[in-house]
Amino acid sequence: MSITFTSVQAKANPNAENRDIAIEQALDQLLGPGMHPLESDEFHRLLATVSDSTPVLTYVRAWGYRALELVHAERDSEAALALAEHILERALPTNSSVAIAEAYAIKAEVLAESNQRQRAISAIVDLDQWLPEVTDERVLFFAHNVAARILHQAQQFEDALVHYLAAQDAIALNDGAQTLRRRQFLNLHIARLQTELEHFDSAMELVEATLEEAKRERVFHRIPELLLLKGYLQGNLPNHGARASLATYGQTIEWAERLGDSRRQVVARNNMGSVHIQLEEYEEARAVLLEGLALAQAHGYVTEIYFIEFNLADIDVKRGNYSYGIERMQSLIATMKQADRPRDYAEMLSYLATAYRLAGRYREQAEALEELLQIRQTIFRSERDQALSELQTRFEAQEKAQQIVLLQQENEVQSQRIANASLQRLIVFLFALSVILAALMLFFAYRAAQRTNRVLSETNQDLKEQNLRDPLTQLANRRALQLALSAYTQKAPSDESAALILIDIDHFKTINDSYGHAAGDAVLTSISQRLLRFIHSDDLVVRWGGEEFVIFIPNTRSRDLQAFTRDLLALFASEPVTFEHRDIKVSATAGVVDLPLRGTTLAHCSWEQSLRLADSLLYLGKLHGRNQAHYLRGLHVPFAEVEEQLFNDFDDANSQGWLEIESIPSPVPVKR
Repeated sequence: MSITFTSVQAKANPNAENRDIAIEQALDQLLGPGMHPLESDEFHRLLATVSDSTPVLTYVRAWGYRALELVHAERDSEAALALAEHILERALPTNSSVAIAEAYAIKAEVLAESNQRQRAISAIVDLDQWLPEVTDERVLFFAHNVAARILHQAQQFEDALVHYLAAQDAIALNDGAQTLRRRQFLNLHIARLQTELEHFDSAMELVEATLEEAKRERVFHRIPELLLLKGYLQGNLPNHGARASLATYGQTIEWAERLGDSRRQVVARNNMGSVHIQLEEYEEARAVLLEGLALAQAHGYVTEIYFIEFNLADIDVKRGNYSYGIERMQSLIATMKQADRPRDYAEMLSYLATAYRLAGRYREQAEALEELLQIRQTIFRSERDQALSELQTRFEAQEKAQQIVLLQQENEVQSQRIANASLQRLIVFLFALSVILAALMLFFAYRAAQRTNRVLSETNQDLKEQNLRDPLTQLANRRALQLALSAYTQKAPSDESAALILIDIDHFKTINDSYGHAAGDAVLTSISQRLLRFIHSDDLVVRWGGEEFVIFIPNTRSRDLQAFTRDLLALFASEPVTFEHRDIKVSATAGVVDLPLRGTTLAHCSWEQSLRLADSLLYLGKLHGRNQAHYLRGLHVPFAEVEEQLFNDFDDANSQGWLEIESIPSPVPVKR
């Protein structure tokens, strides 16, 4: 479906913060529990009254609901994105922080729902520039809610939680059913985040409190989802268990039937069947699964059908009907593999391996387990690459935003210079009227111009310096490293060698969880000061991102790189970081690579590729227990023969014996 709308020729409007109260109230009445009005016909009649003459806040809200309706209800991503871009074009010229923030949030939601997560994350970075100026509670809730869910999906859990809590703050003082619905929605997602982090007790506490409020205030629409999550949590908490899960899934079915939520009815029955299988209650499992299968088939829930049929096949295997059950499992697994759903495929494959074991088909079990291992490694690498790519997208978007701020500041500086030039011309004009007075004024103006120019020069220098520094640690940032390595690549003599060391603080998330984020910041700043005192004057130490650092050594000819790395590991682990009278033990894992890699040139193996190798070496150290480094000293085969495997499957290249890797243990053991 396509959508047409008139072109916009918006100008800065001093009344941009005004709203059309009548339309806003009508939108409040139409908005249901979702992101767009449920009464589509009535909404479209109202939307026909919203034109370019409508105040921008009401315009953005009304057409924003239409963009969300397009992407969520009508699944027309192309039309939704075109409308979202149009809304943003309408909002930007007004300079209204509320309108612009809501427009960016709409764009991010549409991109995320269209499976364009990297672009959605970039839109969130743009959104973050405007949020500090927003005071409208509805827009604050919507924007933080969108940002939180997208970052949650990208597994950027800490940033997601910050936005979830900010969204909670935005609705904390409001009353009414809409506020209760929003709070339930937020609590559900926060509980899911806590569940992913395996904070089961915290998640359960939040789910039960939200269920109690939902029943007390008679706002019921999220109850089936909350009960499904509660049932899963009960299965993971020792003081609850499988029987409690079964009771909760039964309540889920009752509420879902009451609310006409057929999908949750299906999911609850499937989950009940899984629990019965776990309890070896196969008749009960088959009965409830067949009920769920009939309902799923009636509504066309394809994914749920696959999972229920797989559970039914699992029952056949458990009851000794190996041939039929395994054959059915294999068929369903083949379908899931074709659907390109690696996580579901891996989970089903693990059950198939168990079925082979029960049937005594051990060779096929071994083959299935080997394939499962390969799939999980592929999923891990894919998710790691995706996370790195999204972090890079976020960094580039933040860099772009910083450049815009820098340009604005430079424009202000240039305006000041123009003003100074105008002042000097005025002085020359006055000189023609009065030689003595003009001479005095010129003298003082000259002194003032000198001071101004000195201040301007210092300001420009400060701006350039800030653009190359990490604000927390005051170390050089990614941009500074990129500039340094680009300059080195252009000027490095052919007989000179350098090195890159990528370092990651071990268990940094545990430090944040155990001591708080202020302690994490204290660890980062303390370690940064140690690194600055440790490196040579020609070296460059960089905060690469999060808890990762990079050291660039431009000349290793007279340096013992192995000894330097051992001392570097000891630097982290030799003494704890003290924060609020508590000692925090710290260690690090590192990857070390020559620049260029021995046997290659910078033209064949760039510094970016070398840094990827250092990251693979660091990951190797994590797998072997942390608090150590791995140094890629060279290759046993020509670089051209191993290049593709080296960057696409480092583990395989290493297992083939093509790489000469030296393990460098830390001289200081760390016990946690």
